[in-house]
Formats: sequence, structure tokens, C-alpha cells
Amino acid sequence: MDTLATAPSFLSSAWAALPASPTLWFMVAAGVFLGMTVGVLPGFGPPAAMALLFPLAYTLDPLPGISLLAGIFYGAKYGGAVTSILMGIPGEADAVATLFEGRPLALAGKAKQALTLATLASFAGGTLACLGMALLAPVLARAALFFGPSERAAVMIGALALVAFTSPGGARRGLCMVFLGLFLALPGLDPVYGTSRLTFGSWRLSEGVELTSLLLGLFGLGDLLDALLLPERDKMEKNASEVPQLRCLSSSMAALRGCLIGFLTGLVPCGAGVTASFASHALEKRLSRRPEDFGKGAWEGLVGPEASNNAAAMASFAPLLLLGLPTNPIMAAMLGALTVMGVVPGPSLPEEQPAFYWGFILCLLIGNVLLLALGLGLADFWARLSRLPFRLLWPVILLLCLTGSYVGADSISGPIQCLAFGLLAVFLKRLGCSPAPLVLAFVLGPRLETHLVQTLLSYW
Repeated sequence: MDTLATAPSFLSSAWAALPASPTLWFMVAAGVFLGMTVGVLPGFGPPAAMALLFPLAYTLDPLPGISLLAGIFYGAKYGGAVTSILMGIPGEADAVATLFEGRPLALAGKAKQALTLATLASFAGGTLACLGMALLAPVLARAALFFGPSERAAVMIGALALVAFTSPGGARRGLCMVFLGLFLALPGLDPVYGTSRLTFGSWRLSEGVELTSLLLGLFGLGDLLDALLLPERDKMEKNASEVPQLRCLSSSMAALRGCLIGFLTGLVPCGAGVTASFASHALEKRLSRRPEDFGKGAWEGLVGPEASNNAAAMASFAPLLLLGLPTNPIMAAMLGALTVMGVVPGPSLPEEQPAFYWGFILCLLIGNVLLLALGLGLADFWARLSRLPFRLLWPVILLLCLTGSYVGADSISGPIQCLAFGLLAVFLKRLGCSPAPLVLAFVLGPRLETHLVQTLLSYW
């Protein structure tokens, strides 16, 4: 409680020191811009960009170096929404839920409005999560220690059940997609014992199914193949007549609920961003008076996931800094960077290194403001790209999908898997199945298996 009481004085001192460091300002801006860029490029995600810039970050002081890496992380969260809305290509799993409502809006000629609203929701989620981290995270992060393997497994199972029972195809198809996603997560290395399994002697499955290839195949290439069968013009006319009206009050409430879901999920290692965004989309559909609008461009289904995944991204810094507990692979890399730079995470960090802790929170807030300015400033430019003729867009989409899958897998197996999942997406769409439960189950599968095994071993 002493830490919380003295927070304003630390914030004021950190704020007074920030303008004297042009290097810090530049690194925050560079991180946000690079994050947006890699978010727009499928396959070249935050881990790759951060890995390239780790040597540079090590030569800087701790606050500019960590702010640069953090800007790439949360900047990419918004960048992934751009391609999800405009092209139906999610840059990462967190952006899949944005695609469900954002893509129909873009097809209906409302790309600029969708991008603007997504930017505002991202800003709201990031900002409120930063404020929550400054005021409440020391208490909530300690509470997260009570989440053992069994509790984390329960959270994941609940998220899978929520998405399965609210998916457009119905509960039965949703559960089938969950089991298919869990099955696809099995080949490769066992997450607990590290042994190879279900590879069938194929080197292409030695590392398992690659996430980027799965996402680009199911959504980017799958939608492309479907669009070649059904002309884009017909889709646009159909969606334009079905897009729901924008209701400011209900959209604002959806963003606030998304912020809360994302903030709380970000404190627990359970696939924070993807879990929060899918859970937010499912919750908004459950609470809506017109659930039939979802999948046709429901604004609440757009702003909720966008606010939640950015709030989860910001909130995941709380257990990292205050407990030394990384909640995802990127936070694990950040922990390594903190260690090299001489910053020791723990509950006493705000008291022992107040300039770094409170300065970093202010850098997160400033980065969100820069992200808002860039997002709103570029919304019209991105929207103009979406109005290009489909005959010019589909070769670009195909190239992005194949290139992104190759970069993600670092071998020819990426494009092969991408093509396979593209065909699977067309088949699933003909059966009336939604790929959302499949993606969530695939992402959470290894973590869920690890927590279940740990739970069983604790009672053995």
C-alpha cells in the first residue's frame, strides 16, 4: 500500500525527467512505428522484430531500451487489426476476433470507420490498462500468485467453452472445432517432456503445425479462395445492406467491458491476448439484443476485442515487472532483456527503482497517444487501399499469405501448410463451421496440456 500511496510523487518526478531525454522520446516513437509496421506484415511479427533489435536495446539505458521493445509489442497489436479489417489477414492470433466484424464492415465500404473505431478502442484499452497497472497492479499481481496450474487450466477451458457455445455454427459444430484445434496442436514436441510425437516420420511436422501458416491459411487464403468462387462485388452489395447501425453508447460499453476482460486476463498466463479478444467477442454476442448481427459487421464485436487485446498487452507488463513472471513468450524475452540491463523485477521494483518503473508506465501512456495519432492519421490512407479493384488485390493477398507463412515457418513447409489450411477453410465454410474455436483451441492447446499435466502430477 505504501507503493500505491507514493505513486503520484514518483509519477510527477518521472514526468519531469522525461522531456530531458530526447533519446527516450525517439525510442518510444520508433518502437510504436516499427510495431505498427510489423503488425501489418503477416509472418514478420513482434518476436522477429524484437530479436533483430535486442543488440541495439542492450546498448541503451534500461528505460529507452525496454520502451523500444515494448513499443514494438503493443504497436503490433494495432497493426494486426489493419490487415484483418482490410484484407481478412490476421497478422497474429490476437487479431482474429477483430476480423469477424471488421472484414464485413470493410466489404461494405466502411473501412475508414472501422479502422477509426478500432484505433479508438485500442487507445482506450491500452490507456485504461496502464492506469490500472499504476493503481491496482501491485495488488492484483500478488493475487495472480494464487492462480496455480489447475486454476489456469480452468480459465482456459472456460474460454474454450464460451467461444464454442457462442460460435456462429452452433454449439455442436463449435465443440467439433475445439477438438480439431486441440488435435492440430498435438504434432511436434511435447510441451511438458520435450519429446517428439505424431510427426509420422515427416520433417515438415517435426516442429508441429505452424501458427502463422494456420492463420494465413484459414483466414487469408481461405477467404481468397472463397472470394474467387463468389465475386467480391456480390459480397459487398450483400454486406452493405446488412451492416448494423453504429450505436455510440453500446459500443462504448463494449469497449469498457473489453478493457476489463483484457486487463484481468493479462495478469494471468493463459494466452492473454487471444483469450481476451475471443472472450470479449463471445460476451458481446451473448449480451447483444441483436446477436444475429454478429458476423455481419457488429460494431460492438469490433471494439470489444480491440480494446481487450490491447488492454491484455499492457496488463501483461504488471506480472513481469512486479513478480518476474512472464505471461507469454514475448514477455519471457523481455524478462531476459531486463536481466541483462540490470533491472531486477519484483514487488520492490517501484521503491528501489522508481524512475524506471514509473517512467516506463508514462512511456506506455505516451506510446498509446502516438499510436492513436498514427492510427487516426493513416486511417484514410488504409481505407483507400481497400477500395482498389479485387483483381489488383488478390495477387497481393496471395503473395502476403505465402510469404508470411514461409517467414513464419522458416521453410517451404509454411506455404504447404498455408495452402492446406486454405482448402480446409473453404470446406469448413461450406459445412457452416466457424474457425474461431479451432484457432483458440490450437493456441491454448500446449498451455492447457501443460497445466493439466502439472495438476495431475501434483495429486499423483
